[in-house]
Amino acid sequence: MFAVDGRMWPWPCAIEREAAVRPSEISGMLLDKNYFNDVTGTYMQYTVTVTVPPAQRDYYSALYETLTAPVDGHRFRLPYNQGFLEVTGRVESVKDDHVRLPGGGLFWKGCKFTILANHPSRSVTLGEAIARGRAPVPQIASPEEGDTFTWFEGRWSRTAGYPDGDDIAY
Repeated sequence: MFAVDGRMWPWPCAIEREAAVRPSEISGMLLDKNYFNDVTGTYMQYTVTVTVPPAQRDYYSALYETLTAPVDGHRFRLPYNQGFLEVTGRVESVKDDHVRLPGGGLFWKGCKFTILANHPSRSVTLGEAIARGRAPVPQIASPEEGDTFTWFEGRWSRTAGYPDGDDIAY
């Protein structure tokens, strides 16, 4: 079972998950031939194939309309280990098959879609970064070149601002 935007879809389905541990843009090979892996977080991706009974075509249509809505994301509740994971994610494509029955009836079946998380499901906390020997980086919206910051009383504080050395004549 899974849920989209708070609505449970109880039909039989196959759910495949993939965890992408994504590095930041500063990750890469260093001059000493060691790989520097600056991980931004673990992003989940789920591929869901739903089997909807032909008698419930209206529910199938409602699911299809929900998944194909041109929105930036949906709230999903998906299986994760022995529980569930809540993610906000996007659906980039939905695939299904149109079937004609021997008696002339028509229906859609085999709805398959992939959910890509818009945010990491797991990331390193400030304490974990410091414990691993990484320099913590403040999440400041618009720092200026030359700014310095100190972690003080549970938040980052700007402690000094130094002028750009490129503009100083000696």
